[in-house]
Amino acid sequence: MTNSHPIAEQQESAAAMRVLKAIAVAHLRNQRAQTLSLCVSIVLAVAGLLTGSGSRYGTAITLGGTLWAALYMGVMAPWAERYLRIAATLQEMFDVAVLGLPWNSVAVGNRIGDDEVSRLSRRFRGGEDRLRGYYLVVDAAAPYDVLFCLEQNLAWGSRIRLRFAQLMFGVLVLWSTVGVLLTLATGGTMSRLVTGWFVPSLGLLLLCLEMYRTQMTSIQERLRVLGLVRAVIDDPTSPVITTPDALPRFARQVQDTLYQMRRLQPRLPAWYFRRYHDQDKGDFQIRMRELESRFPQS
Repeated sequence: MTNSHPIAEQQESAAAMRVLKAIAVAHLRNQRAQTLSLCVSIVLAVAGLLTGSGSRYGTAITLGGTLWAALYMGVMAPWAERYLRIAATLQEMFDVAVLGLPWNSVAVGNRIGDDEVSRLSRRFRGGEDRLRGYYLVVDAAAPYDVLFCLEQNLAWGSRIRLRFAQLMFGVLVLWSTVGVLLTLATGGTMSRLVTGWFVPSLGLLLLCLEMYRTQMTSIQERLRVLGLVRAVIDDPTSPVITTPDALPRFARQVQDTLYQMRRLQPRLPAWYFRRYHDQDKGDFQIRMRELESRFPQS
């Protein structure tokens, strides 16, 4: 049966699909910069371990790592930051249109022009099917339909990012453990462990640690606001529900938090999201049916 809910109809419109394609392209360009940084860090770490710190090749690798760091900070990082900002603004445009929220020009700035949205969307490669049904739309009385979409943004994003943060921390721990075990197995000293293992791989370790730290910061803020949203949903007497015009203000405040988090961290790679998509979707469908039974449309 086709869902005729306004949110469902709006997110399937041609304009909304065009924005979603542009978002995917902008995030992909940001992720390419991150992927390149990770790959170069791994290559430098492995090369440093194989050559050793005392050889002439080790000096060349150290110089190469320094030059790469300068290139990344001077060129790649600003390029990635630009597309991260574009992606966050595009996501804001999509959410405002679909959920019927006011635009906050103070926090977000100006909308991206239709010509730029069209230019980015034309570079989208892939099927539209994976973009459709962006939100699970609850068939419940207003304003629980909008609140449930905000809940999905906060809860689903936190769940995915927590998995990725744990993965990065696992890589950090595994790499360090392997270094300690190899040093012990070969009878090496603590000095050898530091200079022969940790110094060459310092860039990789710092990158993993930074990814873990920023993801955990984002998760904590999302969970904090998620608690506020769920408190409103679970309390039918909340002023957000009972006071006229209170919902747009509350939803806008939640959306401002989401925008700031999106400006700090991009989406995770699409393949990582799809890896857990079905099981996560099933969990939120249970929540959706619960809200439909508690707050049926009149």
